[in-house]
Amino acid sequence: MAGNFTKKILLWYTENKRSLPWLETNDAYKIWLSEIILQQTQVQQGTPYYLQFIKKYPTVFKLAAAPADEVMKLWEGLGYYSRARNLHFAAKTIVEKYNGVFPNTYNELISLKGIGNYTASAILSYAFSKPYAAVDSNMIRIITRYFGMYDDINSAEGKLKIESRAQQLLDKNQPGIFNQAMMDFGSLICKPKNPNCLICPVNKACVAFANDAVALFPVKAPKKIKRVRYFNYLICLSKKDILITQRNENDIWKNLYQFPLIESTQNFTNAQFKKQNLLKEYFNKNLIDFDVSIIFTQQLTHQTIKTRFYILQMDNLNDAAIPEAIKIPLHQLKKYTFPGVIREFLQRNSYF
Repeated sequence: MAGNFTKKILLWYTENKRSLPWLETNDAYKIWLSEIILQQTQVQQGTPYYLQFIKKYPTVFKLAAAPADEVMKLWEGLGYYSRARNLHFAAKTIVEKYNGVFPNTYNELISLKGIGNYTASAILSYAFSKPYAAVDSNMIRIITRYFGMYDDINSAEGKLKIESRAQQLLDKNQPGIFNQAMMDFGSLICKPKNPNCLICPVNKACVAFANDAVALFPVKAPKKIKRVRYFNYLICLSKKDILITQRNENDIWKNLYQFPLIESTQNFTNAQFKKQNLLKEYFNKNLIDFDVSIIFTQQLTHQTIKTRFYILQMDNLNDAAIPEAIKIPLHQLKKYTFPGVIREFLQRNSYF
């Protein structure tokens, strides 16, 4: 059963494979870079970033030597910024520990920051032709539907069963091609929604299709309720300058820039906002006028951020002595890397 499945998937792939820039190489650096960029990112969105990174940093030496702020700025818009921080850190490790030569064993790869089971398996199969099944969301979806696996895919038992099946299906002679075939098949045929089951080459043996249960797979336990956080940003403006700060705590958006922040347990009314100590202590004598934005919402994996911006027109920013705030010219805002919700506000209000 497994052998027949694999043959049909590989045959389908020879006739339908996508043309993607990282598929034309066995350079471990480029493969690693593409895999990190494509985590939590669609191919269409990630491809331009991959090309920009390869152009800017054609080797792991160039990436390792780049300033952190420069790497983060190039990453801007992709989200999940810990990926960029880990990418930069791992590049330095590869240069310092391995003299710029990518390690080719699972244990060495998994020890690098930001590389997990899937990424290590992908690098080993694509760059070194080693027999590792790279189990991503596409492969999980295909396998659970085809075999009718009702295990929770986020449970330890469910993951183990899927990984075992994937290794059984893997073509050991061409593991990279098999892994890419499964990825393309999941993107084009066995899609999350509205899969093309009628033209699927393995539909006759697919348990989910035979039982009209395709929509039930993969099985996931109910998600936990997301935490909701309320961010109140102070846009402190004089005629030509603005105050920004940098997020350095171990929290979301680490090392990205923002504006002076008051986090609250709910949305402020204007009256509640005016009573905040920060406003009374630093701004009252210099405050000319203030306005309030609409609420901007950003959904993250485990939390929802509800953000409101308070635009404070100041007579003199020098007296607004907010700890760790940086006064910069307004026209330089574009040079800094901001989270998506702040970037949306700035773009809507023509700050850049």
